[in-house]
Amino acid sequence: MKRLLLVFTLLVLVLPMTNMTEAQDTEVSLRVFAERNDIYIGAAAWTQHLDVPEHREILAREFNMFTPEHEAKFCMISSARGEYDFSRFDQLVEFAEENDMVIHGHTLIWHACSPDWVENGDFSRDEAIEILKEHITTVVTRYKGRIKYWDVVNEVFDGAALRDTAWLRFIGPEYIEMAYQFAHEADPDALLLYNDYGAEDMNGKSDAIYEMAQDFLNRGIPIHGIGLQSHFNVDSINFTSVAENIARIGELGLEVQFTEVDIKYLGETDDEILRRQARDYYRLLEVCLDAENCTAFIVWGVSDRFSWLRDPAYFDNPTVQPLLFSEDYQPKPAYFALMDLLMRRVGATSVLSDDAIAAILNDPVEEVALPDATFADPNQLAPDSVPGVAYYAPMGVTITLDGDLSDWENIPRVTVDKGTLDGPGAESYEFAVAVDDTNLYFMANVTDSNVQYGEYGVEDWYQTDSIEFYINATGNLAAAAYEPGIVQIGMLAENATQPDTPLVGGGSSDTIVVSIAAVESETGYIIEASVPLVSDIWTITPEHMGVIGFQTHLNGSSGSGRDTKFIWSAADSQDQSWTNPSLFGQLIFWDGSQ
Repeated sequence: MKRLLLVFTLLVLVLPMTNMTEAQDTEVSLRVFAERNDIYIGAAAWTQHLDVPEHREILAREFNMFTPEHEAKFCMISSARGEYDFSRFDQLVEFAEENDMVIHGHTLIWHACSPDWVENGDFSRDEAIEILKEHITTVVTRYKGRIKYWDVVNEVFDGAALRDTAWLRFIGPEYIEMAYQFAHEADPDALLLYNDYGAEDMNGKSDAIYEMAQDFLNRGIPIHGIGLQSHFNVDSINFTSVAENIARIGELGLEVQFTEVDIKYLGETDDEILRRQARDYYRLLEVCLDAENCTAFIVWGVSDRFSWLRDPAYFDNPTVQPLLFSEDYQPKPAYFALMDLLMRRVGATSVLSDDAIAAILNDPVEEVALPDATFADPNQLAPDSVPGVAYYAPMGVTITLDGDLSDWENIPRVTVDKGTLDGPGAESYEFAVAVDDTNLYFMANVTDSNVQYGEYGVEDWYQTDSIEFYINATGNLAAAAYEPGIVQIGMLAENATQPDTPLVGGGSSDTIVVSIAAVESETGYIIEASVPLVSDIWTITPEHMGVIGFQTHLNGSSGSGRDTKFIWSAADSQDQSWTNPSLFGQLIFWDGSQ
């Protein structure tokens, strides 16, 4: 495997491990300094991973918590009612105990790993309750006093609603609290967690989980913490919002653990993507260390070689490197970033110099010098755009939202046909923007030979044919998290079929009034939209060469979910504008009379 320059650079900057050991008379490892920080640093593994000597060695040396990645789950240990095979689970538990690692049991109940005999069974409610109790009691009792933490139930929420599962159909929503009661009865000393993804920050799903936990505590249902899976993309983490969520969970008296951390990305691996990944790992651990109730930071694997994200069923990048160690078990920038943070927090001399950690954490400031304005057509009302960087929007232009593009004449148009997904869902789109004294107008003309309507609703709008545009009117183009004055607006192609009830999505789209006209065209569909310049969340005052943040995307589907994603801004190489507005480009107002 090719070693990357940044890794070499960091290794040069790292004090030799032998010297560090001699100087401090202690081993330098994540687990040593995790323990000095009173936190667990964990990793997940399968039994076959332990057959690789390097994997086994690093797992034991670097981590003080262990999670069975898959072999503790119901479908893996039970082939029929009352029949269990604990052989592989036992191997993992024994390995952890031999290496003095705290065990995080994962998971007792998960809809995606119920045995066939459960999923395809025909049980009465009482029978299903008895099966649930038998399973949890059997497993927890077997490892009583050996497994400190259990993910009792995993991923029971689909958004803010309960997921449709066999247990929900057999028993009803009470199966969740029953699972906690059964686990507590089997091992009263075990700490019981609820575990889920997509609920790390403040959102509808995390609200639902918080409310469930609060209700359990009020009614005496035994629950001790929340597991935040933390399968993130590079550049996608709203650290402030994650910290806020952890704090409110702490106010309930509950622990929080980051239970399945990996940080992925699209495209090739290079120095810059590994730097940004290391920065995100550092900042996420920093959030945990800053919170008294955050007790564990568990990565979902040891080596990139075995990451689940290399399976095309789960992620579209077969060479992604989302973990702390490379395929050949070399520590990556993310490893050194975590080590640096843990060491500095306890006053130890870090393995990284100040310059080295600054190089990881500080995003380079890229000041784009815009070229002199040019006009490809002398009749244009504004200059040519700067590809992926800036779009000039003519001032004093009023657009009628009717699907007729004649009033967009002489307004520069930009064609976008590249992004993070290049599937058959669409061929391209062109967009334009204009502004008058009242509204900001946006137009997208999409080339798509197979426009999809109706398969997805507003909640999953991005999975079907749709156009997005984004505005940052806060005056802070470097803002890396959403706040009032920053919006994502997703508009479905399906608007062409129901003009009286606009279909608008996007996490912040409900904070602004959006007017839409959508029509089918000979080559696909057209969407025109407007937003007011003055609203509850912003006041935009167009003036010549004034700048606001701007971005536009296209989502295309050929029939079953999004398979095409085109993105205008050159800064957004990972499709993260929906969470990180610093990746927008610029919208520059142009007064042709100046």
